[in-house]
Amino acid sequence: MQHSDVAYLSFDLHQGRELAAASEHLTQIGGPEAPGVADLARQWVKHLASTLQPEQKGVIQRFADGRLSALMFSNLPCPGPDPIPEQLPDLPTLEQCPRCRYLAARNQLLLELVRYRAFAFDIDNEGKQIRLVGNFKGGGRVPLASETTCAPVELSSHSGLKLGLHTEAPYNCSVIARAGHSPAPSALILTARWNPARQPINIVPLPSIIERLGTLHALALTSASFDFSRSECFVAGLGEAGTATSILQFDANGGFTLRYNAYRFSLNHHASDAAGRAFDAFVALVQAAEPLTFELQPDSALLINNTRTLHGRDALIDNRRLLIRLFGYSRFAQPIVIRQDPLLVQG
Repeated sequence: MQHSDVAYLSFDLHQGRELAAASEHLTQIGGPEAPGVADLARQWVKHLASTLQPEQKGVIQRFADGRLSALMFSNLPCPGPDPIPEQLPDLPTLEQCPRCRYLAARNQLLLELVRYRAFAFDIDNEGKQIRLVGNFKGGGRVPLASETTCAPVELSSHSGLKLGLHTEAPYNCSVIARAGHSPAPSALILTARWNPARQPINIVPLPSIIERLGTLHALALTSASFDFSRSECFVAGLGEAGTATSILQFDANGGFTLRYNAYRFSLNHHASDAAGRAFDAFVALVQAAEPLTFELQPDSALLINNTRTLHGRDALIDNRRLLIRLFGYSRFAQPIVIRQDPLLVQG
């Protein structure tokens, strides 16, 4: 699969061993949730970076500078066998599992490699940096044993529902905090612990779509003409819907940033006809785009630029699928910091 806005990186045997040693060290002291781990990850990455070849450094620099939509890592080291269980263990059990912490620690190191900081929002995922993405709440192709068909299923990564193309919330701003809201994640990184049905992540890079929109439509998307609904993954009573916000912003560092969710965004009732036409044109282009697909396994990880790439998935076929996700902020992001170590920001 080749795309000008997507890159691929594989480590050699020596580099893989260094990454494995670093991941194991961070796991033993608690992984990304533990104080001091972020600084240790930075130290390990300085050593790993010194072993990189010029071509590898070039790919990493392109992502660090915001000039790539996605970066796929392959041939990553994994410690020993990890058989697929008959059914997915419950969330508390998985959160305490060293294997999940190892994969999360490896994700944190890969974020640091592209100069991104792992972080968590205070109103999401109980303030934890590690999010386990699996069907814990129903909605997959095969119902859970505890699932009732009459109960509504949450539209979040903790369910098995199809998730339309989107960037990660919140949707108030992209780079610099505004009106009490920290910006959306600059990136997210995903790896799989188990993916028996080999279901892919779907992504749609946005640069070509923005170019096809044309100048006037792109300009209209920068106006405060759009509303979004509240994310269901936010803590009950916290987080809110938004009104009169933009979808597209100019950004001197990456050219543009974009915030959008196919099932949460709508046109504000005060929006101009020009904004309405631009919104319709943008939605049509997104719907017509052929997504790039990436199958994740324990030896791979996908780093997605959240400001210039949409991602989504189909309904889960096998309920044992489990991904490990971390959010990252680029060096340009300016959030509202609640705690520095591990980094927690106001959502």
